[in-house]
Amino acid sequence: MTASAPTDLAAVRSMLEERFSRKLDAYLPRSGPLRPWTLARIEEALAKDMNEIAREVIEARIAADPARLVEEEFRCPDCGRAMGGVERERGAHRRTIFGPVRFARSVGYCPACGRAFSPSGLVVGFRRGLL
Repeated sequence: MTASAPTDLAAVRSMLEERFSRKLDAYLPRSGPLRPWTLARIEEALAKDMNEIAREVIEARIAADPARLVEEEFRCPDCGRAMGGVERERGAHRRTIFGPVRFARSVGYCPACGRAFSPSGLVVGFRRGLL
């Protein structure tokens, strides 16, 4: 679901609600019989579905957050010089407690000290300098 620009929140929310509803129907259908699952099978399926949904919500939230699109001139967090070789909206992924999430971000490289840095990574809560 990774997007390169902020998305229409209503459309994203509607899509996620529809996915939640379809997944819930597997456990508590609107009509018809319940699946003959054991408690262990229900737990296993729920854990998988919940992680998938959580990753989608995280990806949608990051993509929709206009604050993560850092527009000002990038400065090296170590030496303060202007960052060179800036790539805007580069694809990335991070491991979360729910599994890997994908997102877009900007990355710059400091020609003076050789450090790579993602200012937009700070906005979404990644540690400083973590690529």
